[in-house]
Amino acid sequence: MNLNIGEAWARLSQPVEASLTVWQWALVTGLVLLLVVPRPVWRITGLYSTLIHEMGHIISAMLTGRFVMGLRLGWDHSGEVVSRGRGKFSVIFSGLFGYPAPLFVSAVMFWAISAGYAGRALGIYALFFIVALFFARNWPAILVCAVSVVVALGVVFFAPENAYLYLALLIAGFLLCSGIRDFIKLLSVHTVRRNDLRQSDAYLIAESTGTFATLWLLVMLLLGALCLWWSVSSLIVLFGTSA
Repeated sequence: MNLNIGEAWARLSQPVEASLTVWQWALVTGLVLLLVVPRPVWRITGLYSTLIHEMGHIISAMLTGRFVMGLRLGWDHSGEVVSRGRGKFSVIFSGLFGYPAPLFVSAVMFWAISAGYAGRALGIYALFFIVALFFARNWPAILVCAVSVVVALGVVFFAPENAYLYLALLIAGFLLCSGIRDFIKLLSVHTVRRNDLRQSDAYLIAESTGTFATLWLLVMLLLGALCLWWSVSSLIVLFGTSA
């Protein structure tokens, strides 16, 4: 059993060649879809995506000087970040980066994998959940954060080096698909499910600032599209390496 942080980081820092066969790509893709598409599975894995969404709000709020008081999650995939601060800019900035967060983390991980840093990406990802645990303020949030921390640290300290690439691809692929799924849900709220508008961050920003929800929806879509483009660019590099 190796719990030495220095040794674990040195192991994670080793370059990882991102070269997969067609069958390996098919296996990773199948596992990702299995985590996202079936509704019974999504009821569980979707909580993980919600956590990343809310951490997007937390980090962006802290960057604008807001004081974050806590994170709450619901078993129905709802989430709430309670923060305090002044100025409309901080409300807008912290509100914009929830939905794009899974796609952004996915894009960063795909880039790291394509650059040979799959292990480092996993190590930094583990720290991300340790930070999240400090903000949890109800039992669903504590449980989801704690499980995420245990799994992430288990990967860091005990996963074999030859598994780093597959684990990083699995996480990045899951966040890519779940981020796209969340954006589809957001669009449906603004079009065919308008009774649920209060679930939309764009609507909440507009309500707090006296502006139009459509404006902030378009900004979120642009941010999501940029992250998606980054992911696709890195995937093209990865496919080229595997060819």
